[in-house]
Amino acid sequence: MPLPPLLAPLLAAPLLLAAPRQVDGMPLLDAMTAATAKHAQLRALVRQETKAGDGPATVRFVESWIDARGGRVRTSTRDFGRAAPHLVQVHDGQRLRAEQLEIHEVAELAQPRKLHEALVVTGCGELVAAAFTGKPSCFLPGALGKPQREGPGVEIGGVGCSRLLFPGVAPGELWIGDADLFPRRVRARIGEVAIEETLLELDLDAKLGGVEFAIDVPEGRKLRTIREAFDAWRRDLGPESSRWPPPQADSPDFAGVDLESRVRMLSETAETRVVLAFWNPELPASVEKAAALEAAWREKAVPKLLLWHVAAGRAPAPVRAAAAANRLRELVVVAGEHRRNAFEQFSIWRTPAFALIDDLQVIAISDDLAVAKSWLR
Repeated sequence: MPLPPLLAPLLAAPLLLAAPRQVDGMPLLDAMTAATAKHAQLRALVRQETKAGDGPATVRFVESWIDARGGRVRTSTRDFGRAAPHLVQVHDGQRLRAEQLEIHEVAELAQPRKLHEALVVTGCGELVAAAFTGKPSCFLPGALGKPQREGPGVEIGGVGCSRLLFPGVAPGELWIGDADLFPRRVRARIGEVAIEETLLELDLDAKLGGVEFAIDVPEGRKLRTIREAFDAWRRDLGPESSRWPPPQADSPDFAGVDLESRVRMLSETAETRVVLAFWNPELPASVEKAAALEAAWREKAVPKLLLWHVAAGRAPAPVRAAAAANRLRELVVVAGEHRRNAFEQFSIWRTPAFALIDDLQVIAISDDLAVAKSWLR
């Protein structure tokens, strides 16, 4: 059975040797390695799009935390529109472990691996891997020749970038930042699979104290092989609603950080009814539906009925921008800024979703805006 599009090219790809042109007396791709190696800890968010033949494109977001000195890497992967990661892979400096969060399957690859190898096999983004290996690992063996530099060409993330073209690969190009020499975008084709990655965020002085690099294994469980785990992950997981807390159940008490940097907990609403609107700032349609619910809530003016917006993600800036663009006036909390993430507590993986809570008891959960509006009576 073939591997998922996200990991197939990365798991199968060897580390290639290149003969790039010289820049300041140093091979260009090696200069990328040297530039990156100056930093002990990094965090990167990469947008990855893969497309097999004439099929639809799959968009994923791969977030990586890299401890360059300790040889550790942790990656979280989620599909576009999905609020929470569904795949986490960890290399702790000795072994590679992966966990599919949706069905709690764990896999382990026990072979020792160096940091640059771990970056490739964890699927943490071809761009990040290229920065550490000094060469774009997704290109096919024998197809990588001496690159020709064209630039400056485009601006990616506010950084002027030049393009490196590799002969024999169609398409196969790597865009690098002119100032920092860090890869910013890669396009390539591996067989019938086209891959494109763009670096969205980069923190070259990341603080990794809050990042857990271990994946706990329940006592008595045997770790699956990578192949066994991949086969298990392909199962039908059932409808989204089957994972939500059932009606009349006690509500999970989540915590989030509002746009004034204050920690807010659901338990603040005890002895009160509250409607929760879960949305993702990267999915405009979900924010628009949450805004429509707020407008209906404001029109109904139901006494003692609160409305809280719960936004996916860890960064407040995109949440603040989405709230302003949609003129949201009620409380907005950023779920990913607190370890008691509301999306994880409620098992909300796709947005929008709405929940009605009464005195910290679940009354109803739905992904239908009309249903949520009916709660405002």
